[in-house]
Amino acid sequence: MPREEPMSLQTAGKQSPVLLAAILLFGGWVVLSVFRIFNTIPSIWTGGDFVGQSSFSGFVGLAVLFVFLGLLIALYGALEETSPTPERFPPER
Repeated sequence: MPREEPMSLQTAGKQSPVLLAAILLFGGWVVLSVFRIFNTIPSIWTGGDFVGQSSFSGFVGLAVLFVFLGLLIALYGALEETSPTPERFPPER
């Protein structure tokens, strides 16, 4: 039985460097987009009539990007798993 090595960023980079680079670039783009959207959100306290983007739409955009960021963190956590394949079914006892 072959020894299972823990999956890591280094192992993932050896197996699929293009996919790893795409995932890291996407994560960087999400982080930069969060900062860009945060800077364009108008103040909640100013009130008045909104023409164009409101505070609510900015917060919805931030929430969507934080969900994407959470999924990328979960994907990074999956790369650190020691067994990348699922267990056999039915489970052995």
